Amino acid sequence: MRFQGIKVNVITGFLGAGKTTVIKNLLAGVPQHEKWAVLVNEFGEVGIDGDLLKQDGVAIKQVPGGCLCCVTSAAFSVGLNELIKQAQPDRIIIEPTGIGHPHQIVEQLSADHYRDVLDIRGTVCLMDARNLSDPRYLGHPAFFDQIDDADVLIGSKADLYDDSQEQRFLDFAKQFAASKSVIALSSNGQCDPAWLDLPRASHNSHHDHDHDHDHDHDHDHDHDHAKVFQSQPVAGVTCYLKREQGMASVGWIAESSWSIDDERFEQFLALIKMLPNFWRFKGVLRLESQFELINVTQGESRRSPQNESLESRFECIFADDANFEENLLELQKLLF
Repeated sequence: MRFQGIKVNVITGFLGAGKTTVIKNLLAGVPQHEKWAVLVNEFGEVGIDGDLLKQDGVAIKQVPGGCLCCVTSAAFSVGLNELIKQAQPDRIIIEPTGIGHPHQIVEQLSADHYRDVLDIRGTVCLMDARNLSDPRYLGHPAFFDQIDDADVLIGSKADLYDDSQEQRFLDFAKQFAASKSVIALSSNGQCDPAWLDLPRASHNSHHDHDHDHDHDHDHDHDHDHAKVFQSQPVAGVTCYLKREQGMASVGWIAESSWSIDDERFEQFLALIKMLPNFWRFKGVLRLESQFELINVTQGESRRSPQNESLESRFECIFADDANFEENLLELQKLLF
């Protein structure tokens, strides 16, 4: 069987921008005559978003352990090829890691062997305008690489903005207007499906705008630079630690019998929010009598009941600085 003309969109955005919510909402509105699939490329080894995106009739493929500055081509290609052959979708949504550089993904999708198979449509970038006041975001090269590479730039979570934050996004976005098909605000994870069919523009050069992010990457590097460690802090719990290019992911998978009491978990959250090297906590875990989906950054915390989980699966992302190992020991003491 020959596959042709499968529409593909990359939906990118920095940690906590709301990619999973937007994709989940898009999947809820898939046209009846179409079949969609999702490829999730996460930085950490645990893999969380694939489970969160599960929906009837939608094929999900999770590729954990994504490289920050490009794509671990073998795993990514295998995952993509499996989706194409097994799901035979009309459209594929690709969600890269929130601290990755999406242009390399689009380059891989543009390879000769995909020329007649994939129809690459516009790339969507979500950004939380509240982070424009945080120098950590503005100083991270992936933050601007994602914006540069997008055809559609969305100020996500606009329902949480005040008037000044909304205006700040609009003023900030003006410098990118020449290279964008759409600049818009989005509330409650909404995204106009029509934006997915906008054409993919050429993004071969950096655009003329008022920020400095001199960070050329050598995309021909050896992927052995990523260090991955596995341990078992207590029986029934496996810890996966990945360190790469100044970032670290520590993730845990715990059997259904493991749980943490509310008070200890509140202490855990209070500690991670105080750590200057903390970026994000995300996952599903068992708190006393119920599972919860929890998503935390330094500026935001969201929690909701999760009824279908059989195990706890959660992850923290940190800057890999001199204090990281000491911080990790303190966190594991609270968790286990």
